[in-house]
Amino acid sequence: MTILDARGISCPEPMVMLKQALNNQRELTLMLDSKNALANCEEYAKKQNCTVTIKTEGDEYELHIKANG
Repeated sequence: MTILDARGISCPEPMVMLKQALNNQRELTLMLDSKNALANCEEYAKKQNCTVTIKTEGDEYELHIKANG
């Protein structure tokens, strides 16, 4: 499984990283430290028919994203 670390990276780069990864991966973890990036990436993944699980620790977020179908 791929782990993408987008902590400290400003939007829209985390979204770009996610889009590229979903072209090649069926399951990945995306690490973020921005609520805005979290909301945007979660929404995008769900629109791509992915299951998204979010783990929060302080100001950091870990999205586990798995493509369905």
